[in-house]
Amino acid sequence: MKLVTYLDNSDGAGLPGLPSLPSIPKYTNDSEFCVPCPAEPTKNLQQFYQVQERLQSDLLACDVRFSLFVAAANSYMYESLLRPFPKEFLDSNQRPDINAIFDTVADIDRLESILAQLMKGNYRRYHVKVMNLLHAVLVRHGERVALSTLRPCEFEDLYTHLQIGTPRMAPTQIFEVTPSLKCAHTKEYTSLREQCPVRIGFYGAKLEKLYAMLTVGCLPMDKPLVLARNVDDALQLSPESPGWGGSRCGALLRCVAVVEYVVVPAHVSVDDDNGLVTISEASCMQISYLMFFGQNFAKFESPLMRQPKLAVNWNDTVKWMEDNKYALSLGVYLMVLSLTSSSGRGILHRFACTGLHVLRKGFLKI
Repeated sequence: MKLVTYLDNSDGAGLPGLPSLPSIPKYTNDSEFCVPCPAEPTKNLQQFYQVQERLQSDLLACDVRFSLFVAAANSYMYESLLRPFPKEFLDSNQRPDINAIFDTVADIDRLESILAQLMKGNYRRYHVKVMNLLHAVLVRHGERVALSTLRPCEFEDLYTHLQIGTPRMAPTQIFEVTPSLKCAHTKEYTSLREQCPVRIGFYGAKLEKLYAMLTVGCLPMDKPLVLARNVDDALQLSPESPGWGGSRCGALLRCVAVVEYVVVPAHVSVDDDNGLVTISEASCMQISYLMFFGQNFAKFESPLMRQPKLAVNWNDTVKWMEDNKYALSLGVYLMVLSLTSSSGRGILHRFACTGLHVLRKGFLKI
């Protein structure tokens, strides 16, 4: 598959295992929604089926793929990081229209909600741009590199396979990365892999830098890639980034990529003292796994922001009210009188305040 900078020229061919569909009526955006128009043929209904197929096959992998896309879009360097750019969102000058991306992302529900609607056949529910973006990211770009979710019970097996110890901070999700052999950079790496020794390293950086590395096989910002010797060191280099609002992976995300690389002396240098590996050529490396460390905002709430959990013993409460019924009656009487009297801002108001203070500090155990 040809690699491009912005324009995604992939033709959106059917997914492996997805049967070809007969000719179907066209769906146009005459009313900004998918409305049938039988006069012209179209692939829109196929796009619905393909998006549904991807969501059904691995919902969490689709979630993290879209989270990486949104992270790249939110960067001021999106022109370098958001590659390939969906062709439906190019402006009249064939330049990326990032505002159209933002508007569309804001209209996208959680992916499990979208899947539920698609399974019911509610195709008209979503704006045509929503389906265009989901199809571009999940299907067309997904043909370049596949992500599959590992179950938590498989994490230890992966550590054993990679011959590494268990990270001090356990990842919340791990995804296996399978690049397409149709891509030029994958073919180049496969050829080098047969000729040179293979090693693994760990890459930690901002979330926004990973999308282009996965889809077009480039170096981050076309600068040398620096790998750490273990997951813990790489995680220190990965700052917390806000996730996509509808993501199931967490509100705050950090990621470490497990990178397989070939030792080509001209392009790969090893610093044994600091335990770092520097790669200057993209064809010498390939991401194998993504380890995500998701968190939610509850961890960062101050105690004053949290509602206290009170356990009320109603038997003791009723007994206390019976023992202090005269004080309660006096306090309630003064407060009601203050609220109903036209002179409630005078002496009666002060009595009411005094009565409330007595109830709170003298009798009620608050």
